[in-house]
Amino acid sequence: MKPAIIVIDVQNEYFAPHGKWVLPEGEPALARINALLAAARAQQTPILHMRHEELGATEGVFVPGSLGADLYPGLEVRPEEPQIVKHFPGSFTQTPLESYLRQAQADTVVICGYMTQMCCDTTTRQASERDYHILFAADGTAARALKLNGRPISHQQVQETTLANMTQFADVLSVDQIIERLQTKTE
Repeated sequence: MKPAIIVIDVQNEYFAPHGKWVLPEGEPALARINALLAAARAQQTPILHMRHEELGATEGVFVPGSLGADLYPGLEVRPEEPQIVKHFPGSFTQTPLESYLRQAQADTVVICGYMTQMCCDTTTRQASERDYHILFAADGTAARALKLNGRPISHQQVQETTLANMTQFADVLSVDQIIERLQTKTE
C-alpha cells in the first residue's frame, strides 16, 4: 500500500462564527483529521489539502478571496503540503490532484474532510473510477442537515446514509483503524 491523504475543504465556511454552513460535528471530525495527519506525517505519507472556491461567485458560500473560503486555522497544515484549489465537488475535476498522486506513486487514497455527502462522496467515486484503493475516514468527515421536499433530514442521517453508500467504493473505517493501516502499510 502506497497511500496519500486527501483533506477535503476544511474551510472557515463550516465553522462558527464565520461559516454560513456550520457543521454540527465539524469540530470533532477536525480533531480526528488532525490525529490522522499527525500519524501520516510520522509515516512520511503525502498529504494534499483541497480548498473549494465557487467559480465566479461574489456572494454566498466559498466566495474566492473571502474569509469563508480560507482554510480553517484549526487544521494543522504544513508549508510543504500542497494546497489545491477546486471549483467542483470532485477533487479530481480540473485540478492537478491526479498529477500529485502519480508523482507520489500513490495507489491508495485516504479521504477525510467536508462535507461527507458532497465533496467527500464525489471525490471517492472519482478515485474509484481511477482504480485507487480508498480508505474513507468515517469519523474524519462531517455532514450537514438537508431537506427533501420540505422534510428535514438530520445531519446524522445524512452522515450514516452516505457512509453506507461509500462502502460500495471504499473501506469505511475509523481514523484509528486508518492510522493502524498506515503504521503497518499492509491491508
